[in-house]
This record gives sequence, C-alpha cells and structure tokens, in this order.
Amino acid sequence: MTLHFITDTDASDSSSDDEEISDRSSLNEEDSLEEDEVIDINEQPVFDSSKEINYKIKYKQTFEELIGSNDVYVLKLDAHKIGQTLRVATALSNFTCNIYDIDAECKSITASLEHEKKIVDVKFGSSNTLLSSIVYTGSEDGTIKLWDLRIKEKCVSVFKDDTDVELKPLSCFDVSCDGRFLVAGTEVFKDDAFLLFWDIRTTNLLGGYWDTHQEDITQVKFHPTEDKTVISGSTDGIINLFDVTQTTEQDALQLSFNTNSSVANLRWFKNKNDDSVISCVTHTEDVQLWHTTDSSPYSIIPRDTISSSMNVKPDLFSQIINCHQTNENGNIMLLVGNDNSKGEHLQSLDIINDGPELSPRSLFKNNKQIVRCSWYDYKYGIMITGGESGILNVWVPNDEENNSVANPGKCMLKELPKVSLKNHSSKPY
Repeated sequence: MTLHFITDTDASDSSSDDEEISDRSSLNEEDSLEEDEVIDINEQPVFDSSKEINYKIKYKQTFEELIGSNDVYVLKLDAHKIGQTLRVATALSNFTCNIYDIDAECKSITASLEHEKKIVDVKFGSSNTLLSSIVYTGSEDGTIKLWDLRIKEKCVSVFKDDTDVELKPLSCFDVSCDGRFLVAGTEVFKDDAFLLFWDIRTTNLLGGYWDTHQEDITQVKFHPTEDKTVISGSTDGIINLFDVTQTTEQDALQLSFNTNSSVANLRWFKNKNDDSVISCVTHTEDVQLWHTTDSSPYSIIPRDTISSSMNVKPDLFSQIINCHQTNENGNIMLLVGNDNSKGEHLQSLDIINDGPELSPRSLFKNNKQIVRCSWYDYKYGIMITGGESGILNVWVPNDEENNSVANPGKCMLKELPKVSLKNHSSKPY
C-alpha cells in the first residue's frame, strides 16, 4: 500500500496597533462603498457578444420540458442513447425520479419512481445493444433501489445497511463497470463516515469502510474499466483510492490525495496515453486534475481563471457544473454557468494542454435556469441539462453552423419538439 499526502502550508498572522486599525477601518469603509458600486450581487451578468465568434462548436436546443413547478429542482440525471432515442432519468427535489423516452416523434414518461427522502443520484444499468430498463436510485432515506421498467412492480431490489436500528443516510453511490457491485457513501453517522458495498445479485451487504474519511462522503466512483478500483471524496478534502478486492480497509487503501479543499465532484478520464486521470471540482469552484501515480495535482484551474474565460461581466458568479470528456484522447471540457438571476449564461470551455489555460468551446443559448447537472455523449456531441427551474433540456450540435469547424460527431437525434469484494471487519457486517 502506498500513501501520498500533501501537507497544508502554515497560515501567517498579522497584527497592528489601535490607531492603524482605526485608520484602516475608515479606509475600508470607503473602499467597501466603492466596491459595492462596482460589484452588485443583484447586477445582471452580461455576456460580451463580440466574443461569440470564439466559440467554435455551435449548439441548438432540440428539447425542453418543464418537469414540475418552479420549486422542483432537477438534482441529478443519467441517460442512454440507442439509435435515435434517448432514455433520460431525472432525480427531482420532491423525492421522485422521472424516466423519459425521447425520440424524433415524441416524448413520454415511462415511470415515476419514489423515495421517502431526497434522491442523491440516479444511474442506469449498462447495456450495449438495447435501452437499459434497469435504473438505480439512491436516497438519504438509507436505501438504494433497483427498478426494472419492464415489469409492473418496478422496484425489484432494495439495498440498505440494517446492522443498526437506524439506516445510515446515503450521500452518493455508484455501480461497478461489470454491473455486479454497488458502493455508497454516507454522511457522518455516529461519528463515522461509511463506504458500504453490496452484491447486486443477492442484495447482501458485503462490508464497509469507516476509518479513511472524517467528514461527509460526497462522491464515490468505480473506475470505468477496472471493477476493483474505487475512488471516494469528502468534505474533509481527501480523495481515497481503493482496491476493493483486499480483505481489510487498511490493505484496500492504495492512495490518498489531499485537495486542501472540500470535494464536490469526481470523474474518471483516460488521457491519450491511456493513463487514468481524476478530475476534482471543489466546493470553492476550482478544478484539480490528478494522475493516480502522483502526490499532487498536475493541474489546478482556479475559479478566477474560469470566471475570466466565460466572457461574462461581472465574473464573480461562475459555477462549475461538470467535467466531460470530449474525445477518445481524453481531452476535457468544463460545463460552466452562473448562479445569479436565472443562470442563463451556460457555456463550455476546453482545457488546453492540461490547463490552467482555457478556451471557449460552446454556448448554450436560450437556457432558462441555473443548471445543476448534466450528461454528455462525446461521440455525437449531445448535452443534456437539468436545473433549478425544473427544466430538462437536450442540446445537439447545429450541423448547419458547424460545417466550417471540427464537429464532434454528426448527431443522429432528429429535431425534437420543445415540449470480488470481501467482507472485513471488527464491526458487525
């Protein structure tokens, strides 16, 4: 087992006498007034339209659906594309998950799935030939449910840790690439934050880890091709990498990365050398890129760099929604927006030469909401977004406008109407 930690740098203190504090206080009050005149949190962000020519891939909106009232958010989503049809699962803030079938002719709601508390994520089962009918939803109610959309009684399995009287509140989950195992992270429960593992075939709880995170676990991700490898991230700022075939938590822990921040989002990528890369979005809206063999991020893209690259003024409202791979070489783009007004200014930025340099990629015009989640298929360039106004959008490359630029792939979706895990433990698993 190899452990790599980054140590925090010591903060420096400063002091001054009472007169200097008084003088500085007066100056700061004046500066504050001047700053308030320049930066107003109620000011409407404005896009510099002269920079639009720099966005090389043009998009159009082909589907728009208001799922519910304005107080219903789209928190998470997942999708499958088979042929000219999209199946989209949306986890909503009212504890339900709607499944949409969208094609060139119409859209329909296949099912509405329910939990007793907030749904923390939704994922389809994998399928290479047909639209998947298997959906997983995980919730703060302490359960992950497996739904089979082909049958009347859709919920066929429930995964939970009932070793305590009270179920542990789940905060995230993932499914292994071979579809055999589930992993979930929890909020702090009785002084521990847990990683829990289940065998999908039996719903048996296989075991848990509880010593490697000190605060709420915010992300767990199985490797996309290695079913034994899992990463987890937490508000404690640590990213842990596990080999879950090992018998004990201590042996399973292979690497620890200290982000010196709080982990909001983790993704796996493959670069052009087929090396594994981890992207981390922090709660301070910075992006870190890590090789799994390094003790520090090989690239850090700070929020002010992202804000200044959006060509929106004022630029203090930047919001990172997700990181997405754009081609087989592992190039990465950031989907970014802003959290002021209705969050209309939605766009993507390419990371250049591993960062921190960014370049404009696409604008998503006529967006009407602060976007909270996204799904992207780089083979066809399809982007799906959901957000705080309860709107589901499908965006596709505008082939007519992209004739003169590098197209990520001709979209086959027609114009749509807008409408071996081993148990270890001294605890009772």
